Amino acid sequence: MARGVYEQSLHAFTGSRDGSPVAAFSAPLPPQRLVGTASGAPALANSRDVSTPRLRLDRVTVDFGKRRHPAVDDVSLSIAAGEFVALLGPSGCGKSTLLNVFAGFRAPTRGHVYLDEQPHLGPSARCGVVFQRHSLFPWMTVVENVAFGPRRLGLRDPLGIARELLDLVGLGDVSEAWPSSLSGGMQQRVGIARALATKPPVLLMDEPFGALDAQTRSLMQEELLSIWDRLRPTVVFVTHDIEEAIFLADRVVVMEALPGRIAREIQIPFPRPRSHDIFDQQAFIERRREIADIIRVEARKSFR
Repeated sequence: MARGVYEQSLHAFTGSRDGSPVAAFSAPLPPQRLVGTASGAPALANSRDVSTPRLRLDRVTVDFGKRRHPAVDDVSLSIAAGEFVALLGPSGCGKSTLLNVFAGFRAPTRGHVYLDEQPHLGPSARCGVVFQRHSLFPWMTVVENVAFGPRRLGLRDPLGIARELLDLVGLGDVSEAWPSSLSGGMQQRVGIARALATKPPVLLMDEPFGALDAQTRSLMQEELLSIWDRLRPTVVFVTHDIEEAIFLADRVVVMEALPGRIAREIQIPFPRPRSHDIFDQQAFIERRREIADIIRVEARKSFR
């Protein structure tokens, strides 16, 4: 795997490219309380009312300089605590750029980013990140990969935390295995467990199932919803797949291309828990058609 992926993963946990802690990461985490869900499993309590944005972009523009158009142009977006939002749009519309802004990996050229209404100026332990590729450290066992974040943050019993999260994603029996011995879907489940190991209130996911086969992808979608239902982090999920976005999200944010702006925000009405049976419902078909029409119009801009 490319060295850059490992550097991003180190950056996600420590706030620096070389793995050394910085102020934003070495500061104590705010107290977090575990509460029970209907199933009796522990969940991360949201410390604020859902009407208060957990994440907020205020007129954010990201300009790479040599491009004719900004990657992201004047985007304002509020995401509530515990909300699951999917970012969808044609290639090059700025989805992953926005996710990097939310993660603190990229500062906006103009505008402001807020986490719990405080300026969000860089990588933070309050934002877990799951990359397009699993980004696991091949020289560490599965359990050591998941324990890496808690250990860097000085949390008590990092291996215990790791084993608890591996049990949550159904991988407790492979905790001592090497990442290379796991299937692609299992590796991504380890990546999700590692992102959740510091109990972040925000989970940022950049096309995490894009490289999986159709059956594994479908199972991973259901697995993610099960984890989200237990822990209820705020999730921002980047995808190219319209059906995946509708199935997973409370709200789908469809982006324009050239430059990247928000074309439309679509509320998803289906109750939870969800199953893939909703794919056949008329409301699902209508929203799929609505989103596809928007993306088709935006994708044509790339061919002008």
